[in-house]
Amino acid sequence: MGLQPLEFADCLTDSPLFRTKLTEHEKELERTSKAIKTLIQHGKQVFEAAKQLSKAQKTFARDLKEFNFECIDQQTDDEITIAASLSEFGKYISDIEELREKMIEASEDQFVKRLEQFRKDNLGAAKEEKKNFDKQTAKFCQSQERYLNMKTKMNDTQLKEADAQVEMEKRGFYQASMKYVLRLQEVQEKKKFEFVEILLGYMLSWLSFYHQGYEGFEEFKQYDRYLRLLLQKTRENFECTREEAEKLMSKMLEARGSKSMDQSCTMRRFTREGYLYLLEKKALGTTWTKFYCQYKKETKEFYMILYNQTGGKLSEPEQYSLESCVRRASESIERRFCFDVTVKEKQGTMTFQALSDEDRRLWLDAMDGKEPIYHPTSVSKSDDTLLDEIGFSFMNKGIAAIEARGLHEQGLYRVVGVNSKVTNLLKCALDPKKADKVSYEDPSVWETKTITSAIKNYLRSLPEPLMTFKLHEQFIKAAKQESKTLRILDVHKYVHQLPKANFEMLEMMVAHLRRVADRCDENKMTVANLGVCFGPSLMRPEEETMAAIMDIKFCNIVVELLVNHYEKIFKTLPDESDATEGKGNPGGTQNSETALNTSSLSRNSNLANHNSSQARPVSSAPAVGREGGGAWGPTSRIYANQAPVHPSRFARPRPIQVFNPSTERFETMGSTSSSTESLNSSSSKPGFSPRTVPSTPSSTSSYSGGPGPDRPNRRQSHDLPVYGNVSALANRFNLNLGSADAPAFGSVKKRSSNDYTGASMNSSMHSTSSLTGSHASLSSSGSKTPRKTVITRYPCKAGHETELSFEANQMIYNVRPSREPGWLEGELDGKTGLVPANYVEFLDT
Repeated sequence: MGLQPLEFADCLTDSPLFRTKLTEHEKELERTSKAIKTLIQHGKQVFEAAKQLSKAQKTFARDLKEFNFECIDQQTDDEITIAASLSEFGKYISDIEELREKMIEASEDQFVKRLEQFRKDNLGAAKEEKKNFDKQTAKFCQSQERYLNMKTKMNDTQLKEADAQVEMEKRGFYQASMKYVLRLQEVQEKKKFEFVEILLGYMLSWLSFYHQGYEGFEEFKQYDRYLRLLLQKTRENFECTREEAEKLMSKMLEARGSKSMDQSCTMRRFTREGYLYLLEKKALGTTWTKFYCQYKKETKEFYMILYNQTGGKLSEPEQYSLESCVRRASESIERRFCFDVTVKEKQGTMTFQALSDEDRRLWLDAMDGKEPIYHPTSVSKSDDTLLDEIGFSFMNKGIAAIEARGLHEQGLYRVVGVNSKVTNLLKCALDPKKADKVSYEDPSVWETKTITSAIKNYLRSLPEPLMTFKLHEQFIKAAKQESKTLRILDVHKYVHQLPKANFEMLEMMVAHLRRVADRCDENKMTVANLGVCFGPSLMRPEEETMAAIMDIKFCNIVVELLVNHYEKIFKTLPDESDATEGKGNPGGTQNSETALNTSSLSRNSNLANHNSSQARPVSSAPAVGREGGGAWGPTSRIYANQAPVHPSRFARPRPIQVFNPSTERFETMGSTSSSTESLNSSSSKPGFSPRTVPSTPSSTSSYSGGPGPDRPNRRQSHDLPVYGNVSALANRFNLNLGSADAPAFGSVKKRSSNDYTGASMNSSMHSTSSLTGSHASLSSSGSKTPRKTVITRYPCKAGHETELSFEANQMIYNVRPSREPGWLEGELDGKTGLVPANYVEFLDT
């Protein structure tokens, strides 16, 4: 989790927590500024000292590897790759040892000047905004105190002038605060592409003069193309996010008078919060002390935090239990906007002064005081645009017209039509009396860009987005899943939970987008571009906040999944047992076992013989690194996690479906351990070479709801139902068992002590061999199986003398497949024993 988002709503409350988050963002900018200074300094050393070039380059490369910038909210896979790109640059520089004289002159313009300009234009601008913000803060607080110190005896004209003056100062303070927040958001986002682009240009200008070899240079060019695609996509996401942020800032500024200030997302758990002045009696008189107060109506808890924006020192909050709240009569005190509060912990009353009469009214309303209760008016949603017959007719005709004449046009859905024409088209097309008269066929009447803009406006103006507010969070969580397979399954499930009209409209739209993407060579609208165009329209958040704007990138990912997997998501029904939150059925193993007979065993044996030769090894997805350059291509990019996940991370067992040929249907089995999840979600880190793990002979095993949390379990063959090859299950969901995030369907259970008797073990092995056909030949002879070396990923303690105990990052040699499903045989410190397959990673030989 990175830096917390800064909300424009928090600018209105100006709470201590908001100031604390501002400080964190400022510290991060300062760290970034220092890191950039370091890069510039080391770069100049390279240019000025040719004889010391090798040493300076290694230092500079180390800086790149260690450089790290925090991102707001959770990162997408593209952002993770972009962040890791600096480390990749450092690895390339570390391999370079020779230099040509022309490198220095060419690289100085490409690197130093542009990096200094980036720091000046972005970080420098943020510092200027901070100065303005601090200045406006001090000015507003001083003006507010002068305003609140005014006596009630002053005439109305002076009071009105004072009201206007403090309102103007307040507006200037809010505007400076929001501009500063917006600038911080922009700088944090721009680091992802502008900063990396500068370094990318540096790499290209220098690598062209190095003799690292043809293969290395071609490899970097391939990585360059892949990274530029990610940078372009990130830039487009930023443009969309900035536009939404500016709109939200404008709305907040316009609504600050009508919208109560307790709508902050950060502290929404409180009924009311804000600054109050407390009347305190001293030895030589009385003073008014500024507190930030919070009140929770359900429990009547009242918190006071001594804080002043100009000082910035945060003290411990004082907690009280409210008894009563009474408005203070104007004639009984010199100051205005006062009210009395009594609490259980103190005797007597506490007199507070609110910031305005409206502010006092809201405090009395929250505390059940004598002021009238104020209910903010709710904004009613427009029902002008509905998913009715007219809407479906408009979408059908519009899509048909686009596909008839516009699929080849460049920038389809990206090029915006004239606003007046778009509005006119929507007005006519959605009017029941005029809808039939609208002609979409003539391009001279309605241009393609006018129709595309009208479709997007129609989707945006729906009272509720097609993906619904109710399922919005579920879709966002699905997009944040580490495994691509889990993302597809979850999105598949939630799409089929949509109302019928929403589902039909969404299917129509996604099918059209699929056809648009199929012709991306002509129209330049890739699936990623379509995601940027339709993510905010199909998945509009219920509440406009900066956190929701930062989630737009995940909305885009959901749209990409819908388009890429249209056939699977819309043309097949989701199976509840494959959902992430489904429940396993431990009893399924026993029922399916009793249903097996002699004929089914024979059929399973034949099926295993047929499929075993076609089974593919389960391998980790190649990371974007020096080795395996083919993984950089756009077609091979997947939204997979970036590091192996320890089995203990997963608390709940995940259900697995296994095909039972005897009943010719899928049966749900509960996964016994989170080790399976670890195997499913692991992949190579950036820079690691691809590792290949032999597939588990799953045709002789099944899942059960056993208690084992970590390691595979050996069981007697007569205790297990026999299933065909798991490729049938993989084909059902269009899953690739060779990818890193494909589920592992082998047996992964805890070993039990009664599994080690010699007779039963031999019986189990012979029985298994007779049922699985060619699977038995896989491990029948160690001499026929290539022996490899693995590295352990997690520590493991042996539960039996036949197993090996090891720590993380140890090397195990002479590794070959074992007859035990889910286990390998290897040698460690001169001892040979069994090793759980999901605890190790194969090394390339």
